[in-house]
Amino acid sequence: MIPTLAGLFKVSIDDLFNFDVNKLDKEIEDIRMEHKKYFWNNFEKAEQILIDGLKSHPASVLLKTDLFELYAYNSDRGDEIINKAFELGGQIIQTSQDVFCTCRTKANLIHIYTYLEKEKGQDHYEDIKKIIETLPYMYPYMLQDRMRLSACYIKGDEGMTEAIDLKNIEWQEFFSACHTVGRRYFEIGDYENALKSFQESVDIIERFMYPDKKGYDAYPIGGTHANHAITILDIAASMHRLGRTSKLDELIEKSKKIYFDALEPNEVYDYNKMMTEMLEYFTGEYNKRKLIEFKQLDLSEFENRIKKQ
Repeated sequence: MIPTLAGLFKVSIDDLFNFDVNKLDKEIEDIRMEHKKYFWNNFEKAEQILIDGLKSHPASVLLKTDLFELYAYNSDRGDEIINKAFELGGQIIQTSQDVFCTCRTKANLIHIYTYLEKEKGQDHYEDIKKIIETLPYMYPYMLQDRMRLSACYIKGDEGMTEAIDLKNIEWQEFFSACHTVGRRYFEIGDYENALKSFQESVDIIERFMYPDKKGYDAYPIGGTHANHAITILDIAASMHRLGRTSKLDELIEKSKKIYFDALEPNEVYDYNKMMTEMLEYFTGEYNKRKLIEFKQLDLSEFENRIKKQ
């Protein structure tokens, strides 16, 4: 009877139900932007924002995908989170008609399996391989997505915003690709080519940083300070393997400064908790690269910052 009622009142079915797709999209995007403020520093807050959002928009695959990603990146919180992630991820993969959300979910599923391999000693290589084999090659199609075409053809501020976002995304993809090549060379012991690729990655990052800003705000995409700092450690690790130790102290100090100076006291997160987690993470990455063979890591300067807060 719905079409009959719409015809009776001479309105569209959407108007009959007060449905506005643009308004709906904006509400979902506002929820997504709000949760991103807390993604890395307040798990409970970010989770609650997304759960509340799904109560209002239960069919939103974007919100489900964001929630799954939050669970995936917090696998270290225990089996309850991992089980939630597997359940939600399975739902998304089975029901999503959005190829980007499906691919993103599968990529984060691999992230969980990788965590289980590294931290729990489980073997999930075949699971990871099977997931990858289900993924499409997307790059030819992405050349004609909304962002790229808007950047080229939409006039005014809207087109400019899309063009800048496109540049930043491609920048991130490029330095990440160079780092990945470096990591693969490093794994097979080709430290010369690894060094070259890691240096390319850092060169790209530094080329597009904002010269008039500092810390976290100096990067077009938030969080890139961590990529910057850790890739400098990769350069140091490659040089260490090659026996070129004259600049290692300088590189290590630069990496420490980039990583820790980006964090400022902020009402959004617990500074001491964040700094403690960052100290633990940086120490782990330093030791993983066996730079401890060159010198013991000294983070006392940054440990003292916790005491002052």
